Amino acid sequence: MQSETELRNTSRAHKRLMNKALHYLGRYQASQQKLRQTLRQFARRKLLTDEVTDADEAAIARAIEDVIALCCDYGYVDDSRLATAKAHSAVLSGVSRRRLSQKLQQMGIDEDTRNAALHTQNSDWTNPELAAGLTFARKKKCGPFGPEVTFEEKQKQMAKLARAGFSLDLIKQILELSSTQEAEELLAAAQTPPDEPF
Repeated sequence: MQSETELRNTSRAHKRLMNKALHYLGRYQASQQKLRQTLRQFARRKLLTDEVTDADEAAIARAIEDVIALCCDYGYVDDSRLATAKAHSAVLSGVSRRRLSQKLQQMGIDEDTRNAALHTQNSDWTNPELAAGLTFARKKKCGPFGPEVTFEEKQKQMAKLARAGFSLDLIKQILELSSTQEAEELLAAAQTPPDEPF
């Protein structure tokens, strides 16, 4: 059983961790994993000292998990909502599904949640990958969005799209478009929700 002093110290640490979590989440949208990393760094800097025992470290670790659970209960942290929002904005930003999946994985979002977010893209857009590819090409002035290029420059554009995570078939489709108007029409059709006629 914890002594009164230990309970008081744990309670103080819990309050400081909760304040740090709320301050951080007020500024950034974060996954559970990112919040955990932030709170651990904070605990190392501010709560743990050289005299800390293993029991104190375990109490801090439990407090961190408790704070994360509270933030999830209050809806301040929601990996599913975060992944869905990232998936939606990825299409508008020109981010490929492969790159999006990597980013979500780096954020500590589990595979099922990542797959569910990618699935929502299919219900939000007619062809999310084509829409993202065309948006990326427009941003980078590739294919129909840029000036006429030589064979070597076209190879560089292909490499740029490939490094962004787009498939070879999609890259060829984009680079073979003959005009900006054709590309813009295709982009508008790809961004239309599946149940809405274009």
